[in-house]
Amino acid sequence: MLAFPSAPVSPKVFFEETVPALFLEAGVGPEDRERVGQLKFGVVLIAGEEGTNEGGQWTLQIIDGELVVLIGRCADCDLTIVQDVADWRSALWEGRPRLIADGIELLASAAPAALLERRESIDRAHPEALKGLSDLQGLIEAVIAEEEPGSGAADWRIGIHLGRGPIPESPQATIRLGAEQAEAIRDGGLHPVEALITGQLRLEGDLGLILQLQAIAMLVMMPPPTSG
Repeated sequence: MLAFPSAPVSPKVFFEETVPALFLEAGVGPEDRERVGQLKFGVVLIAGEEGTNEGGQWTLQIIDGELVVLIGRCADCDLTIVQDVADWRSALWEGRPRLIADGIELLASAAPAALLERRESIDRAHPEALKGLSDLQGLIEAVIAEEEPGSGAADWRIGIHLGRGPIPESPQATIRLGAEQAEAIRDGGLHPVEALITGQLRLEGDLGLILQLQAIAMLVMMPPPTSG
């Protein structure tokens, strides 16, 4: 049985070899293909100041339960991750930040079961929240402060581009989460949606986009309407 790489591999190897192999090993049965649905997911990794050639762009498509990896990011991706290679590597293999690393470890050990479970939670969500999310367009950056102030470690960042089209050079909105709040979420003492609604996350940038996110977060917490 294949295992998640214990030592860092290059982004090229990870997305073009490791991810397809892990997905194929896990398998998605015919009965689950409709539940998985279709997804077009982009990844843009930036080499950063190291001057290496480790960066790159990919498009991951899940169609009828099959994973296809294309080199290059397609403009019609529904969602795209934009990140520095160093931050990408730190979350996958260095355990930093721990909040993100824990989530990645869970997905790596449970996929595609985790994907199916996530799909079920989306299916149960309030329909207006789903519609609002699909209507969003823009680049949002999430920043998690260094876990130990004074350690010299840089803040961890990830960009999430919602919607299709080109990726802007700078984010329209930024969500900043302190180390203390990140640990509270990790320990279960603070729900991410609650943190967003109550302002424990610092929100900057496009006020309209931020307000839309807040409205969607509130809808997510509401139970879906019952029929009849």
